[in-house]
Amino acid sequence: MDTLVVKAIQRYGDSAEVTLDSGKGEIVVFSHPCDLSVGQIVPNLLHGMTEHVAAASLSDWPESLKSERSIERLDRIDGFAYRGCGQVADQAARLVAVLGFVLELGDLPCTGFVEFECMRLDVPDA
Repeated sequence: MDTLVVKAIQRYGDSAEVTLDSGKGEIVVFSHPCDLSVGQIVPNLLHGMTEHVAAASLSDWPESLKSERSIERLDRIDGFAYRGCGQVADQAARLVAVLGFVLELGDLPCTGFVEFECMRLDVPDA
């Protein structure tokens, strides 16, 4: 499993807003309790409080539409909430890879690409 670099931290008591860099993108996640420091290397495994996960396409769709719906993206909705599309890395372990980040999203309905929405992404204690 890859690692992530802590780029910035905004502390709020024991909690923090932490900016992580995967080398392919940056993401802002929640941390509690936060004992991280800028420049620290952390495991590449973020936990998602998932609201929705669905297959990005169906098997009987035309290849052009499947390709169009299988583009990795990770869009910040608000605060620590995100929506996106990523590749299932390990269905049994409930892991999705997107833009260099590995997200644990809960039950995954398929292999291949999934679209998802999370209320919050958390970085576990390092």
